[in-house]
Amino acid sequence: MTGVNPGRHGIYDFRYRAVGTYDLRTNNLTMNQAPTLWEVLSQHGKRCCVINMPASWPPRPINGAWVTGILTPASAEVFTYPPELTQQILQAIPGYEVWPASVFHPKGRELDFLHALTDLVWKRVEVFRFLHSRIEWDTLMLVFMAADQVQHAMWHYQDPSHAQYDPDAPAEFRDAIAHIYEVIDSAVGAVLEEAGPDVNVFLVSDHGFGPLEDWFHINTWLIQEGLMVLKPRAISRLKHLLFSMGLTPLNLYDWALKLRLNRAVAHTTRNRREETFALLRRLFISFDDVDWSRTVAYSMGNVGPIFINLAGREPEGCVPPERYEETLMMVAERLRRIIDPHTGKPLVTDLLFGKDVFDGPYADRGPDIVVFMRDMRVCAYGNTEFASHRWLTPTTGRTGWHRMDGILVAEGPEIEPGVSVAGARLWDMYPTVLALMGVPIPAGLDGQPLLSLLRQGARSRVRYDSRRFDQVTQDVERRGYSPEEEAMLERHLKGLGYV
Repeated sequence: MTGVNPGRHGIYDFRYRAVGTYDLRTNNLTMNQAPTLWEVLSQHGKRCCVINMPASWPPRPINGAWVTGILTPASAEVFTYPPELTQQILQAIPGYEVWPASVFHPKGRELDFLHALTDLVWKRVEVFRFLHSRIEWDTLMLVFMAADQVQHAMWHYQDPSHAQYDPDAPAEFRDAIAHIYEVIDSAVGAVLEEAGPDVNVFLVSDHGFGPLEDWFHINTWLIQEGLMVLKPRAISRLKHLLFSMGLTPLNLYDWALKLRLNRAVAHTTRNRREETFALLRRLFISFDDVDWSRTVAYSMGNVGPIFINLAGREPEGCVPPERYEETLMMVAERLRRIIDPHTGKPLVTDLLFGKDVFDGPYADRGPDIVVFMRDMRVCAYGNTEFASHRWLTPTTGRTGWHRMDGILVAEGPEIEPGVSVAGARLWDMYPTVLALMGVPIPAGLDGQPLLSLLRQGARSRVRYDSRRFDQVTQDVERRGYSPEEEAMLERHLKGLGYV
């Protein structure tokens, strides 16, 4: 979307630490500090359509149409640019939702979930048809998220190597992932048929997929290692005692599922969200109970992020800058010493330092360490603060998780046939599309155009702009989420398994 790494655009995860606090907030497009592909194309007179792009709310003005995707508040009265397009879509496509509630909490209602995903795919096609009939576009991006959602929820049904695999599961469950891919394949075919034979097509995924078996609860491990310290006050000590005995949010959720209280839990968290979470913070330990003046490290976010509690950067940082490197290496070494109780081998299979991965003016917003475990069959997790009193637990409701490598397929009149591209990166798509469209590629991007994919005629149109990508004017309203929208989005992320 931007052609640059998170250190240059500023967004690392679904959520981020609010400035001056240890509170989590939900990201939105106003946090993105780089111009999007469609803004650059629009400035050069290209007509663009964007449909269901994640983290694209609030929509920015472009030369064309913008329909937002995941992280759009369910209460948003406008989810398009131009604004009047919202009501036009709702009138033309009855039942259309940007981010439907029917795809949340699929455990125990898998058939309904699969039907909802199928409907979700074809609703996106209907939006495409609606826009295609009204706009003569030059560039269009359409995102299908159903493959991601079905693999998160139902991977174990089709993978005999998974710890939760059940060979006696219904056939429609075992074939669920393949079925959703077939639905998406049909949808892509319908879109391409209507788009016509003269379009250049890129089929791209931002990640792969594989089995997920356990959660590694980073903050719980940090407490056990003495790297995170709780306040000495009586209420915090009592909550920690109960926590250590198993009174935890994760166990409470599991008990509710066993008692078949799914609907009651969903109803309570949907309709009394703030009251429910205020109660949970009173009952269970949370970041409110952390003594930050004695805490060396903490975790917030998905997939292994660990932050050093650095003085001058964190609001109550206690690690002096001159001890940063020493502390970073100490935490990393302790992680590497963890033994997987299931295999007897080191649990950590890869560990990255933020300073080696992120570069740019917003690099200090990113994690200091990103840790990967058991070849990503274990997800190190920090979004829920303290979900379990054990640092390693079987997953609940999620049995598939992301992998590093996605796919890239290209076809069209200006695409060189029979070419294989090794080492392509997501941010290479931004300058590649600009090159294909004959639009000057800004300076300072991390991505490079994949010129070997393009025929000679397209390559001859490639131009470069002397201006840096961040010199493009962004006249957008910097509006974040309201407290009500924050609560709603947290509920939706939890339903999808990201919180």
